[in-house]
This record gives sequence, C-alpha cells and structure tokens, in this order.
Amino acid sequence: MWQNLRRQVQHELSTGIDLTRWVGPIGLAVAVGIVYFVAARLSLALLTKPEGVAVFWPAAGVSAGVLIALGSRARWPVVVGTMAATIAANLFGDRNLASAVLFALCNAGEAVLAAWLIERYFGSDFRLDKPLNVLGLAAAAIVGAAVSGIGGAIAYKLFHSTTTSMLTTWQHWFASDGLGIITVAPLLIELAAASRDRPSLSELAEGALAVATLALASGLAIFLHSELLATIGPVAVLLAPLLWLAARCQPVFAAAAAFIVSLSIVWTTTFGIGYFGNPALSVAERVMAAQVSILLVTVSASILAALFAEIREKRRLAEAALLASETQRYLIETQRLAALGRLVAGVAHEINTPVGISLTVASTLAHRSASFANQIVSGPVRRSLLADFTDSCRDAANQLVANLQRAGELIQSFKQVAADRSHADRRTFDLKLATEQIVASVRPGLPKSRASLALEIPSDITLDSYPGAYGQVLTNLIFNAVTHGFTDGPGGHMLIKARRLGMEQVEIIFSDDGSGIPEEVQRHVFDPFFTTRRAQGRTGLGLYIVHNLVTQQLGGRITLVSALGKGTTIYMTLPVLASGQAEPTNTAGHLKT
Repeated sequence: MWQNLRRQVQHELSTGIDLTRWVGPIGLAVAVGIVYFVAARLSLALLTKPEGVAVFWPAAGVSAGVLIALGSRARWPVVVGTMAATIAANLFGDRNLASAVLFALCNAGEAVLAAWLIERYFGSDFRLDKPLNVLGLAAAAIVGAAVSGIGGAIAYKLFHSTTTSMLTTWQHWFASDGLGIITVAPLLIELAAASRDRPSLSELAEGALAVATLALASGLAIFLHSELLATIGPVAVLLAPLLWLAARCQPVFAAAAAFIVSLSIVWTTTFGIGYFGNPALSVAERVMAAQVSILLVTVSASILAALFAEIREKRRLAEAALLASETQRYLIETQRLAALGRLVAGVAHEINTPVGISLTVASTLAHRSASFANQIVSGPVRRSLLADFTDSCRDAANQLVANLQRAGELIQSFKQVAADRSHADRRTFDLKLATEQIVASVRPGLPKSRASLALEIPSDITLDSYPGAYGQVLTNLIFNAVTHGFTDGPGGHMLIKARRLGMEQVEIIFSDDGSGIPEEVQRHVFDPFFTTRRAQGRTGLGLYIVHNLVTQQLGGRITLVSALGKGTTIYMTLPVLASGQAEPTNTAGHLKT
C-alpha cells in the first residue's frame, strides 16, 4: 500500500513539474551571473576617489546585451543573474548588504530599461547593420545609465560616508555604465545575429584573422611606449585596420575587435601598464584618456561596420531586384513567344478547315468534270446524266463559296488583330452619341428575348480618340455576352455605364447578369483563340481583339471581374486624349463602322 502511494506521489510530481522547462532559464541566469560577477570584480579593481564608483563597468553591457539579443523572454533570468552577481561582487568588497541590494536593483533596471527602449523603437530582431540602429543603442545606453545612475548616487549617499556631491557620483556612474553598454552589448547582439545568419567559411576565416591581427596591433600600440604613439595616440593607429575589417566582414567582427581593444585599454589603465599607465599623468587624466579612447574605438567601429553593412545589403537587394527583373523579362518574353505560337497554331487550325474542305471539293469537281468530258466524247449524253452533273456542280460551288467566305472572315479577323493603327480614323466624338449609335446598329442582331441593353452615360463626355475601334470593342463585348453569358435561360440584361476619372480619363463599365465566368477560365479570356465554344464555330478572337484595341489603339486599360451565377463586369479606363500621331478631325458627327 505504501509503495503504491509513493509511486502515485512520484508520478504526480513528475507530471506536475516540467524540469526541462526550467533548465534554459536557470542556465542563462547562472551564465549571466558568472560573467557579470567576473566583469564586476575586474571593474571594482579601479575605483574613483573618494566616493568609490567603478571607473569602468563592462558588466552593464553583459546584462543589457544579453537582454537585447535574446528579447523579453530572457528578462527574468537576466535580472536574477545580474542582481545575484552584483550583490556577491559588492559583498566581496567593502559594501554592505543594503547598498549591494540597491546597486543590484539599479543594474538590473538599467538593463531592462535599455532593452525595452530598443524593442519599443526598433523591434525584437535588432541588429547593428544600420547607422540609425547604432545611434539607437547609444541613446538607450545613455537613458539606461542616466536613470540607474540616479539610484546609484542615492545609494552611495545613504549608505556610504562620502563628501562627494551626488552630481559627481552620478557622472562617474553614468560614464562607466554607459561605456560598458556601448562596448560590450554590440558584441553580444551581433553574436546572436551571426548565429541566425551564419557567415561563410571564407568570411569567418578572414574575419578571425583580421580580429587577431587587430588585437596584436592594439597590444603593441597600447602596451608599448613610443614617441609616435605619444604624438598621435594608439587609437589613431587602429582606425585603418578597423576600417578594413568593417568594409570586408559582418559587423560582429568589428564589434569583437572593438571589444578586444576596449578590454586592453581597461586592463592597462586599471593595472598601470603601457600607454594608459603612464606614471607622469594623474589617475584622473589616465582615466579620461582611456574613456575617450574606448568611446572613439567602439563608436567608430560600430558606425563603420553599420555603414558598410547597409551598403552591402543595398547592393544585395539591387542585385536581387536586377535578377528578378531579368527573370520577369524572360518570363514575359517566353509568354509572348508562347502566345505567338498559339496564334500561329490557331491561324493554321482555323484556316486549314475551310481551305481543306474547299480543296477537297475542288478536286472532286475537277474529277467529275473530266469524267463528264469523257462521256461526251464517247457518245450522246443522257438527260439524267446531265442533270446529275449539274446538281453536283451546284453543290460543289455552294460548298466552295461557303468555305471560302469562312476563310475570308477568318483572314479579316486576323487582319483586325494586327491592324496598323496609322490607318485608323481618329477624331473628336461625343461618347454618349457614339455609344447610342453602336447599340442601335447591333440591336437588330440580338435575339428578341435577350435584347435588354441599357445605357447610363453622361452627355458631357467628349473623347479625342478612335470611334471605329471603340465601336468594335463594344460590338464584341455585346455579342460575347449574348453568346456566352445568356446560354442558360431566355432572359438577360446588359448595361453600359461611363463616368469621368478626373480631367484626363474616363471609365466605361460593361456588365451583364449572365452565368458568369469560372475562375480558371478568367485567366485566359484575353488570350488569342481561347474559346469554350469551338464546337459551335467560335474562333476565340473576340475578347483578344477587345484587349488589343483597348490597350494599344485606345491607349487604356481593361480588367474583368466575374463570378459564377453573378454575371460579368468589364472595366475599361480610356484617356480622353488618345496617344498617337494622327491629327483629329473636328467633325463629331456620325460614327463610322
């Protein structure tokens, strides 16, 4: 019984507490705490006198950088690790528990505030690949350090006997924490970005070699004494290698180089080594020189890396756009060739039928004529044989006339497709009057039960365009609607509307309440020789001719909107003044068709 109870309790504990859920946050808090503690202990080795504020505080960059890089999900692990490390580092020094807790709150709040500002104004996926982002990080560091400095100055005043003014304490806190964020946070941010967008092996090798070379150069420049360095300073010597590194590699390498140089400056200043440990200068002068040098190196490296990263990104986008345009141009050319192929195939197919029938009939007629001639030569011809030959000649003639007329109509349609616009009749005409004349000319050809065609066109619209092409467009649209839209019933209504679009364009809307067009068909309605009624003798050139006339000769645009069972609407946007070299005539009279 007791064993069963223990198993049940263990099962409930195992199912109620997900240990893997806490491994990541706990590990992050421990890692941040360790790194923060080490950086804080190094910083506490050099304090300002007499208030005892750390001259450098790179630990501020650790907490802020991790929080900016990982986002709000890492907030509590970073806060816990920062506070624990701050309390431990201060207690190992000469600070009491109360002041250590207040310092911990200030340091954690500083990181949270800086990260919140970055996420608020730049988003969660923050990178230092633009100069504006670098300035944003600097502004967030300034605000975070300034706010936390207020709390730090108050804590020093409350818990430590110091004669220094709170303003001086705040200034030292602000300078040390601000430099810490600007120096360390870029490296952590860019390391997280590089883990998402990994550099190539060649870039990784080149960047690592450049960082190592720059670290060696910075060591020689900072650790050694020379008259040249005393004249121009070690930072000026490092600007050229930093420029080369920023131009060639991702910002993470420039951030790493700036971090190494800054860390070297901090070490040499703290322990009185090399250029920044010059005993001829006071501690305050050496600290000021080190702070200015760190600021110059970090800001210069970040700005240069961001500028070159932005240039590389713009070049990449331009190359991608060029490739996309070339691909699009290739696809358009392919579609044009495909359309030309369909046009040629359609011409061959459509003309082949009547011409082939005519050739067969003509061959049969020639054979019958030769046979009848032989019969005449061989002897007298009976009356019945003569009548039969006459009937066959009449049938053959009728078939030849019908098929040749069909071929002539097809050729005329093809000529309409590729008609030369220079021979078109351009003039100024009243849109309403021209539309009424077109409708009047086609109305007798409409079935009586499907002749409902209404107009809603203002009387004050005048076009300088091609009325013949406009009439062809409306005629094709009307008969296309009658043929394809009203096949399921005897009724049907069509409407032609027009309205002005400003002073330079007019919109003409042709709509019907027919059966509509399926979505898969709508993509091909303007293609040449595309028809759903080829068995009824349709060629599929009506809407193709409409599209060519509207977009080419009339210089407008045409779109189609349709749905099954809800009819079809065609929108045409035409310019009031059509493009072209032909001079219009000032006769706004009858429409020529």
